[in-house]
Amino acid sequence: MIIASCRHSFSSTRKLAKKVSFREYADAADGTNYKPLTLDEVSTAITGRRVCLLIHGFNTTLKSVLRAYAELQEGVRQAGLLNSNGYELVMGLAWPGWDSAPGYLPARGSANRAGLLLRKLLQQLQPAAAAIDVQTHSLGARVALSALRAAKTELVCNLLLSAPAVDRGILAKGRMFHNSLKACQRCLVYYSRRDKVFRHSFPLGDLADGIQQALGLAGPQNPKAVLRQHPNLYLVDASTVISDHSGYRHSASYFAHWRRVLDGAPLPRQDSLVREMPGGG
Repeated sequence: MIIASCRHSFSSTRKLAKKVSFREYADAADGTNYKPLTLDEVSTAITGRRVCLLIHGFNTTLKSVLRAYAELQEGVRQAGLLNSNGYELVMGLAWPGWDSAPGYLPARGSANRAGLLLRKLLQQLQPAAAAIDVQTHSLGARVALSALRAAKTELVCNLLLSAPAVDRGILAKGRMFHNSLKACQRCLVYYSRRDKVFRHSFPLGDLADGIQQALGLAGPQNPKAVLRQHPNLYLVDASTVISDHSGYRHSASYFAHWRRVLDGAPLPRQDSLVREMPGGG
């Protein structure tokens, strides 16, 4: 797996690098066997391919990031999405999301700044790729939305925000990330009312945007208005199947919906995940 890192010295959890660097891991779950890559080598690797870029959340060492990305890649493969008709390459972004619970506020600032480096990276890679989808978890949503906020052109095909750790009003007109959705074809917000992390921790950690619940807990504050403002926005209630903040990457129902997204078929603007029966029935 190719990993693009904007962490200082590639692995720092707290310090942002001045530019993105790249490694190719033979096995992301192992994380020890890798070779450095140049931007030109990465561009060559993605040329003509549909690419999925994964973006992790808060409080993650490089080792835990790689392990999570390996699990996501395997979930994508098992869902039948890692082939010539789906993603031909899965990449990951490592950004300095800090490494302790008290670090949420500085991690939030890191996410904003990492988004600027991600925007430049997307601008560099997009001409080579057939398409780029971005899938985020938790505070990774802020990285992606920051990257797209001032983009002049469409940089992303499908933007999948899983358990987004941004406040539930942030996409509304006049708010920080209202314009971000102009730089993607479709944006999907996956949320769960049973997410215990958001229930107990988010409002205090995100005080800079006011005392609001997370977008990843109950969706946007005024869904009808936000859906009118963003014709490319889709809301997916995952409460039936997701009770754990990191549960998306272990959910067959989530990957089944992701397969529908990648198929390009029309989707309901508001949908719910349904529990997958054993054997896919």
